[in-house]
Formats: sequence, C-alpha cells, structure tokens
Amino acid sequence: MIKALFRTRFSGLIYHNWFKIIFVFIAGQGAVQFVQLLSGFFLIHWLSVEDYAQYSIAFAFQSTAQVLVELGVSGSVVALVGNRVNDKAVLGKYIKGGKFFRNRMFFVVSVICLIGFPYMTWQHGWPIHITVFLLICILLNLFFSGNTAFYITPLMIHRKLKDIYNIQLTSGVCRLIFLWTVYLLSIINSWIAALTTCLTVFYNGERFRKKSKEFIDEPVESDPETRKEILNYVKPVIPGIIYSAFSAQISLFIIGIFGASENIAEVGALGRLGQIFMIFNMASSTLVVPYLARQSKKHLGRKFLAILGIGLCIALTLITIGFILPEPLLWIMGEKYSHLEGEVGLLILNSSIIFINVLMWDMNCSRKWLWSWIPIVSISSNVLLQALMIFTMDLSTTYSVLIFSVILSIFNLLNKILVTIIGLNKTKNEINLLSEE
Repeated sequence: MIKALFRTRFSGLIYHNWFKIIFVFIAGQGAVQFVQLLSGFFLIHWLSVEDYAQYSIAFAFQSTAQVLVELGVSGSVVALVGNRVNDKAVLGKYIKGGKFFRNRMFFVVSVICLIGFPYMTWQHGWPIHITVFLLICILLNLFFSGNTAFYITPLMIHRKLKDIYNIQLTSGVCRLIFLWTVYLLSIINSWIAALTTCLTVFYNGERFRKKSKEFIDEPVESDPETRKEILNYVKPVIPGIIYSAFSAQISLFIIGIFGASENIAEVGALGRLGQIFMIFNMASSTLVVPYLARQSKKHLGRKFLAILGIGLCIALTLITIGFILPEPLLWIMGEKYSHLEGEVGLLILNSSIIFINVLMWDMNCSRKWLWSWIPIVSISSNVLLQALMIFTMDLSTTYSVLIFSVILSIFNLLNKILVTIIGLNKTKNEINLLSEE
C-alpha cells in the first residue's frame, strides 16, 4: 500500500512538472513571438518604403549567413551529449568543439557577405554609407549570435525555459521601446533598425552565457576527438542545410536582383505577414509528431488522412479569407502597401501550401520515413526547377515572385506526397507480412 501511494504521488509529481513545462513553453514562446511580430509590423509602418527595402535585404543576408555559419553544429550538441546532461565536462567539451567550427565558418561566411551584400545594394543605387552601416550590422549580428546559439543549449537541456523566455522577452520589449522612441524622434531608418537587432542578440548571448555557467565546464581548447565526432554527425546534413539557408530567403534574393526597391519592400512586408503561420507550424511539430510517433501500424493510413484533412480545412479557410477578405491583412501592413490585394491572396496561398508541406514533413519524420535518396532527389530537382523559372519568367515584379514561390511550394509538396505514399505502402506491406505469419 505504501509503494502504491508512493507511485501515485510520484506519477502526480511527474505530470505536474510536465504540465508546468508545457505551460511555461506556451506562455513564454507565445509572448516572445508576439513581441517579435509586433516589432516587425511596426517597422513596416514606421520605415519608409526605401528604408524597409534596405532593412529587408539586410535581414535576408543576416538570416542566411546565420544558418551557413552554424551548419547544424550548435544543434548537434544536444544529440551528442545524450543522457550525460549532468556531466559539466561533457557538455563543455561539445560546446567548445562546436565553437571551433563556428569560429572558422564565421570568416568564410563574412567574406561572402562582404562581396554579395554590396553587389546587391549597388544595383539599387543605395548610398554607400547605408551599405557600410548595414554590412557592419550583419557581421556584428553574425559574431554575437555565437553565444546565443551555444549557451542557450545548456538552459534548454536543463529545462530552464523561464530563464530563456525572461531574457528574450526583456530584450524584445526593450528593442520595441527603443524603436518606438526613435520613430517619435523621426530619426528611425534601416540601419538603426538593424542595429537594434544586433544589440538584442548581444544582450541575449551574454545573458545566456552567464546563466549557463553553472551547467558547463568549458575547456580552454577543444580536443580533436570531439571535433571529429561533431563533424561526422553534421556532415550528412550539410548539403540540406546549405540549400535551406538560401531557399528560405529565395524570394527576397530574387526580387533584390531583378526588382526595384519598392518590390523588395513589398516582398519583405508580405513575408512578415506570412509569419502569422508560425503558430500552425509549431502546432504541427508539438502536437502531431508525438501523437503519430506512438501509434501502431494498424490504421495508420486513416490517421494520416484524418490529420491531413484537418490541415487542408485550415489551409482552405485561410486561402479563402486571403482572396475574398484581404482588407484586414492589408490594414496590418499599412497604407503604403494597401495596393497589394492580389499579392496578399498569393502570399496566403503560398503560406498555406508551406503549412501543408511542414505538416506532411513532420508526419513523415514521426514515422522515420527519412531515406538517403530524399535529399538528393529533392534538392537537385528543386535547384533545376528554380533555374528553369529564373531563366523563363519575368521576376521583376512582386506578383511574379509570389507565383515563383507558389510553384516551388507546390513542387515541394509533391515530393512530400511521394514520400508519404511510399511510407504508407511500406507500412501496409509490413502489416500484410505479419498477418500471413
């Protein structure tokens, strides 16, 4: 009886802890994302079209460079540490090993930015001092983000979510207040907006580094064995990471090359609007993956179709709203972008297709339908399709770039559908074999 009582209390404690973690995650992540979305939409209103175009290109370079400089190294720490989370020395040596690769990639990626960013801004005739200031902001952000990438990991491993969100929320609110202040003073511009991002990243990284000290024992030098282990882990996924780094910002890069400053600002503003879909993508990875991962093979197809049906209903509803009632979305973006009625519908269409893409990818991952041929076929076919469209389409307008994005998203969706069909057939054959035995 005492044992049963102990088990009951212990189980209750576990459920209480998990409920607390989930609540902190939803509340904290929701608050952080809300402040980020608020800052993004205010910048659309506060910056001139020219300034927002400059800020958007800088943001695209910054986001791409961030992925390239990491190459999945910081994310490998969690997997390689495994169940040795309480061993400070182990956690410290993997962080030091990861920083070894990141520090070297920083110089490589910096050279790419030093060449690519001025080339793109030169095409639009932007002032040299603006280009220089924005380039400095990109490189500073890239440098400072190293602390955030590595020192947030110990806090995540030890479930210090409250500390993480308090830091991010503090910096996010301070950034929003500062932006509002410079807007009231009528001195807000593209490089000031970019500089606030750098300061936010610097603050977050320093706070994460100090908070994580109690969980890690970082050596002075990284050892070769650890570096080799990290490299072997990330090597297979590097091609996919490089491709995703550029594909995530492909619309802005294309319009930056072929379009005018006004078009860049429009694509950037529409991209901010597409971030509203982040909540649906998060729900997919948070709710769908754990559910499908624990399901038996029997009736798996029905459950796949049921979840996909729910996702399609959500997507079709949003697409209908985007084309029939674009006014509320146009109001969010402000008067400067009120003429983008057709473009808003295409943006919602593309975001909805991407949502279904993410949903199907998460469902496939939950069943471990990840075969070696997938990235080879997917990336090579995507690159060929993009090259074909670049050479055959007029990509100098916002509308045409959105059509480009929709075609690419549909093509990616067909890849996901192919993997799902193969996976479900494989599961069906395994069930038939078991029934015959």
